Amino acid sequence: MEADGQGTPADQRDLVRRGYDAISLAYRGDDGQPARSSAEDVGRYAGWVDELASLLPRRAVVLDLGCGAGVPATRELADRGLRVIGVDFSAVQLSRARRLVPAARLVQADTTALHLQSASVHAVVSFYALIHVPLGDQQALFPRIRSWLRPGGYLLAITGADRWTGTDDYLGARMFWDHADTSSYLRWLTAARLEPVWHRYIPEGTSGHSLILACAS
Repeated sequence: MEADGQGTPADQRDLVRRGYDAISLAYRGDDGQPARSSAEDVGRYAGWVDELASLLPRRAVVLDLGCGAGVPATRELADRGLRVIGVDFSAVQLSRARRLVPAARLVQADTTALHLQSASVHAVVSFYALIHVPLGDQQALFPRIRSWLRPGGYLLAITGADRWTGTDDYLGARMFWDHADTSSYLRWLTAARLEPVWHRYIPEGTSGHSLILACAS
């Protein structure tokens, strides 16, 4: 791995977009199963979605940032009767998502440039997507997420557990990652008026990430 990112934040985001265009099927099949079964499993997403759904009203609007091909998270949300808006900047991923999760409303957009009406969603989820966004863009995104949420709404997101930035070859494509440690994310969320409810360490092979639930205050 290269322990530093290459280029500008725009270059780094474009590297991720082109990477997922190239590895969409290699990363996750239509059944939602990951290419590297030791890293993730569909069952854990179902558990996360069930826990979030229990906090939301019936037919709640949920924004899925970095929805990818829509499996498993977007589909799990839609299957529970939630109204899902999936956002991703990979054209290949979204093309698959339109076929795999026809119940969802899907938008091709860079998360860092996304505009939504204030207080228009009940919850925002982002699984394994923020960690590909340049750190400065992540910090700027949290107040915007707060503005999109209704009061008392929720953010459920995978973040970094430890600080690291860099690029690597991943499933045959060049990929970029950038994430802070958990304590930094908790501070940034609090500053954005997204009060952490709980956070959990999610093992991933020899390392791991954090899953954080925060509530719009």
